[in-house]
Amino acid sequence: MTSVTRGAAALVALAFLAVAVGVGALANVDRVLLEILQVPHGSWFDLGASIVSTLGRAEIVGTVALGVAIVRRRAGRRDWWVPLLLIVVVAIEFVLKATVPQEPPGHDLGRTVDVLPDLDLPTAFAFPSGHVARVAFLVAALRWPPILSVAIVLAVGLTRVYLGGHWPSDVVGGWLLGYGIAALAYRRQ
Repeated sequence: MTSVTRGAAALVALAFLAVAVGVGALANVDRVLLEILQVPHGSWFDLGASIVSTLGRAEIVGTVALGVAIVRRRAGRRDWWVPLLLIVVVAIEFVLKATVPQEPPGHDLGRTVDVLPDLDLPTAFAFPSGHVARVAFLVAALRWPPILSVAIVLAVGLTRVYLGGHWPSDVVGGWLLGYGIAALAYRRQ
C-alpha cells in the first residue's frame, strides 16, 4: 500500500468518524471508555499524565517542526518543508472543532495539572484532539520508528482521555488527521 493510499484512507476514515461523532453515534462508547481509563487516580498520576500530555502542545510541536524544517533546509534536503505541513493539520483541526458538535468531557472529569501556562485557543467543540493530531503528524512526518511512534501517540492519546480533556473518539480522530496528512506528504517516496 502506497503512502498516498494510506494517507487517503486515514482521511476518509476521519470523515466517516466525524459524521459518526457529529450525530452522537459514539457517545455511549466514549463515556464507557473514558470511565474505564479514569479509574486509576492519584495526584502523582495526574501530574505524570499532564507532563506526557504536554508533548502534544502546539507550541512544543510547532517549535520542533520549525526547528527540523530549518535544519533540513540548511542540509539541502528536498523534504525540508514537510514538518511545516503542521499548519495544515492545525487548520483542519480548527475547522473540525468548529463544525463537529462534540462537547468535551465535563469539567468535573478534568484532572489536568498545569505544568505550563495555557496558550491553547478556545474552540467550540472537542473533535478531534489537537494534541494527538500534532504528535501523530510529527512522528509520521519525521519518519520515526513505528514502535516508538505508536508508543508516543498512544501515550499522549491515553493521557488526553485520562485527564478528561477529550473523548476516545476525539483521540482516534486526531490520530487519523495527523497520520493522514503526514502520509500524503510523502506521496512521491
